[in-house]
Amino acid sequence: MSEAQPAYTTIEVAKRLGVSLQTVQRWVDAGRLKAWKTLGGHRRIEAHSAELLFQAHRLATGRAPAAKSGQEQQVPALTAVIADDDAIDRELLAHLVCKALPGARIELAENGFEALVIVGRTAPAIVVTDIHMPHMNGFEMLRHLASDGAMRPHTLVAVSAHSEPDLAAFGRLPPDVLFFSKPVDEAGFIEALHRNL
Repeated sequence: MSEAQPAYTTIEVAKRLGVSLQTVQRWVDAGRLKAWKTLGGHRRIEAHSAELLFQAHRLATGRAPAAKSGQEQQVPALTAVIADDDAIDRELLAHLVCKALPGARIELAENGFEALVIVGRTAPAIVVTDIHMPHMNGFEMLRHLASDGAMRPHTLVAVSAHSEPDLAAFGRLPPDVLFFSKPVDEAGFIEALHRNL
């Protein structure tokens, strides 16, 4: 299916319906939502299929999906860049950022180099990155961002399957970078973003 066709991301559908990202992924796997994957491995949900689900949600609940509420549309949009070479982890991190900051614009990257290009183009307020990625890892990217005052996002967050002490063998994170071990603690992550913005 062509990328040019109308489509929703799994994150957008989850936000509109007020369900978890995993629920949307299960609906795709079960065939309830028609979807395809981009060349970068991101799921895109066919617009018609999503709209049918939104309509069913309206009929079942008697209210419009969340994204159509006037209150959410008034929230000023922040940009966040999520870098992770694992597609599911990328989507989960993006979902957490959306949950913490409704209306945030999310840009996804598969490695540090791609994330730096996006940062240069979008000047995000937040960058969330995995540490171990191909081509350019999270350490290199974060050091580059932390040392570049003009390009530095307000909030830098690192995540890893390794603990912070274990990571010391690979290198040291810049001092003001927030760190979370995978699986990421949802409440702690959301509270940290609120506190640091």
